[in-house]
Amino acid sequence: MKKSKGAKAIERVAIKNGVSVAEVRREMELAIDEAISSPEPAARSFWEPYIKSGTKPTPEEFIAIVAKKAESSCPKNGMAH
Repeated sequence: MKKSKGAKAIERVAIKNGVSVAEVRREMELAIDEAISSPEPAARSFWEPYIKSGTKPTPEEFIAIVAKKAESSCPKNGMAH
C-alpha cells in the first residue's frame, strides 16, 4: 500500500529526531487535542469544522489539511513546486 505524504513526513521527522514514528504521532495527537480545546479565536475558527463534526483529524490528515491551506494561500506564480 502506498504511504500518504503525511505518513512520509512523519517518518522523516522521526528519523531526523531519532525517535519512533509512534512517538511522533503520539506527540502530534497531543498537540491536536490541545489546539482543538484552545480558546483563541483564530484557533477556534480553524478547528470549528472538526469540533462540530465530532471527529478530529489524524496526524496524517492534519498534515494534509495544513499543506492544502498553505498551498492555496501561496501565489501560483513565483512558488516553486
